[in-house]
Amino acid sequence: MDPGDAKPVDMDAKSIISMQELDPSPVNDDSIPDVESEEFLPQPAKDKPRRACGFPVPTLGLRPHRWDALLSGIQKYSTYPPTVFFILHFANTALIPLVTRSVPASEPYLLLTRPLYQAPGLEHLVLTLPIVAHVVSGIALRNLRSSRRARLYGAETRAQRDLLSWWPRISLQARSGYLLAPLIGLHAVVNRITPLMVEGSSSGVGLGYVAHGVARSPVFWNIFYLVFVTASVWHFIGGWATWMGWRVTTARKQHTSKGSLEGLLGYPENHQRANRQRKMWWMVNGIAAAGAAIWLAGALGIVGRAGEGVGWEAQGWNAMYSQVPVIGDWL
Repeated sequence: MDPGDAKPVDMDAKSIISMQELDPSPVNDDSIPDVESEEFLPQPAKDKPRRACGFPVPTLGLRPHRWDALLSGIQKYSTYPPTVFFILHFANTALIPLVTRSVPASEPYLLLTRPLYQAPGLEHLVLTLPIVAHVVSGIALRNLRSSRRARLYGAETRAQRDLLSWWPRISLQARSGYLLAPLIGLHAVVNRITPLMVEGSSSGVGLGYVAHGVARSPVFWNIFYLVFVTASVWHFIGGWATWMGWRVTTARKQHTSKGSLEGLLGYPENHQRANRQRKMWWMVNGIAAAGAAIWLAGALGIVGRAGEGVGWEAQGWNAMYSQVPVIGDWL
């Protein structure tokens, strides 16, 4: 037979002939994996282990999403013990001086609560370790999410990674925290470490010691406590608002529905959501502003105007302030 005489095969007919009719069968529910199981989570490649600086990164049995949850938990729950100290300190240095209108009358209340957070070993459990854990976990969490964004968007060069770095996207809440960290360090050096170095204890440090320092260097300490108190109150109030779901100090912004069908229809849910967000913003910032104003009124308005000490006590305070590392000559 001449090859040219071969009739072309109809593809549609061939497809229909090749199809087979199958009886319906029930779906086996056990064969469908759970959407919340780990099968749907991204798994690291086994042939290319993750490395950093030429060394394998220790996973300790934790996947990236579990590291995220672990660090977030540490960052959140490490704020609980310092919050107790924050409330006590707010009462001792702001509310009680405002009520008594006198530093000597306020000193006994400070001495009553001091054993609660300055007992041997308890101070580090309440303040030192939680603050360090909060700062370290926050930095580690930002680096983890930054590297995740870089892998997600395929950043290869250093310039591309810098564009996706965590600092340009840092929120107001985090900025106040990073500003607060060195201020807390200086406050601890002046009121706890230096007295331990000079006199062996900080039992003589109280509201009179603070008033004496403000009288010696009024410009420096007024600016310091103004920034310190404002950043502290805003960071604490904004942080607790974030834990409660009121994200008014974070970098996350509400996406507007401009140009979308939902925005064109003007659903009332959008207006209600915007009104709630606006109320949350005013409420959180109003509480922070009121708290900072009350604290500054007690700390600088009452304690800061008490003046220098007298006698041997003032001489001991002068020795402490003059031996503060780095800035002792200015104080």
